[in-house]
Amino acid sequence: MQRKERRRIIDLSKIQPALDFDKTTHADEFTLPAYQRGLLIARAYAFLVDALIVSGVYLIFVVFTVSEMSAATTLDRTILGIYGTAYLLFLAVYFFLFMLSMSQTKGMRYYGLMAVNRHGAPLEPREAFVRSFGYLISIIPLLFGFLWAFVDPEHLTWTDKVSGTFVKRID
Repeated sequence: MQRKERRRIIDLSKIQPALDFDKTTHADEFTLPAYQRGLLIARAYAFLVDALIVSGVYLIFVVFTVSEMSAATTLDRTILGIYGTAYLLFLAVYFFLFMLSMSQTKGMRYYGLMAVNRHGAPLEPREAFVRSFGYLISIIPLLFGFLWAFVDPEHLTWTDKVSGTFVKRID
């Protein structure tokens, strides 16, 4: 006995209307990995400028405070630990205040960079605070959070990932 095969035609237009691909939103250029990869060297130099500014000001503070210590006070591990912790806090406050006020540090401004949210707008206060926290957790493990951008497929630092922000070049 020979079996007849019938074709069944399914019309999807009744179930699913036509897709309008022209109305989809596209990712902003600054969110793409290739764009972020192009900023890695400028970001590294901007961080070095910021670290030099903070270190210079902090060094002046250390010189003045050490010179005022009594002769009986020795610089033991406890005091050095306090100075090291104070430096990290000073660095975090530096980044927080600049992110809060301008969405860029002095080093970023010098190299024409700015931190922005996913929509390309300057940071809101909450975003600036979270980004500053990201700076802190990127600095503590010997700057590994910043070096991560060189191996990350998206070329983002831990700061960027934690805060959901990006760095873009400004004119």
